Amino acid sequence: MTEFTLTKPDGGMVVFTDLDGTLLDHETYSYSPAVEALELLERQRIPLIICSSKTRVEIELIQIDLRLRHPFISENGGAVFIPKGYFPFALEGARDIECYEVLESGMDYGKLVETLHDISTKLGIKVVGFSDMSSEEIAQDSKLSPMEARLAKQREYDEPFRILTPGPASRSRLLDALHESGLRCTRGGRYHHVTGVTDKGLAIRKLRSLYARAWGNVLTVGLGDSPNDLPLLQEVDVPIVVRNPAAGTTGRLQRKVPTAHISTAPGPRGWNEMVLEVVGQHAM
Repeated sequence: MTEFTLTKPDGGMVVFTDLDGTLLDHETYSYSPAVEALELLERQRIPLIICSSKTRVEIELIQIDLRLRHPFISENGGAVFIPKGYFPFALEGARDIECYEVLESGMDYGKLVETLHDISTKLGIKVVGFSDMSSEEIAQDSKLSPMEARLAKQREYDEPFRILTPGPASRSRLLDALHESGLRCTRGGRYHHVTGVTDKGLAIRKLRSLYARAWGNVLTVGLGDSPNDLPLLQEVDVPIVVRNPAAGTTGRLQRKVPTAHISTAPGPRGWNEMVLEVVGQHAM
């Protein structure tokens, strides 16, 4: 692999993106409608930072497919994985893991799962998480391939789960109890996610400070489509809500982030539309 040199693009732009329902189609997981904008970012040398609920090993495959050599954020902010030598200075507090310097803020996965089940059992609310499911069950439930499901199960900081006990009251009781125990719970495209005291926004803040140290001025752009992207959208300079077909979701995000730009199309078509527009305005 050739050596990578971090170069400041015009305007100091960095783009943070969610994956499912944003850069990737919610049903097919394809990014093909976004190729034009992806190629523009590559030409302009604008870092594209994946910020997802997906695991490290899932994101690594996507990084290879997209030819990305930038940092990424896994499992809803559980950790920031930075390629060794990416920044021209030492990273305080980073763990050395394989080819990465890793800034961790997530809670141990085993402890997360244990706490989720202890609380749900005590409340009499039935849940099923990835730790309870086989790879085959995850593949069937999430429409992933068998290999992708095996990668999705290799979790380190975040437990996706479904609430099986019906009714909004059950959901509210469980989420309140998780919050009282010091955990956070967000809703993604298909699952609830329980984590430690971290989120996408906190992870973005860490990375933004590193880019600012390397470059000086930084302009952050962020794209997301679901409630667990709210911290991402609130943290960046230019928030973009990629239209979500689920009733009410886009409107709720827009009310919470009133400065957000809203795409016309959903998924990667909307992603492509908005990245081309924003890069054209700020970095060309």
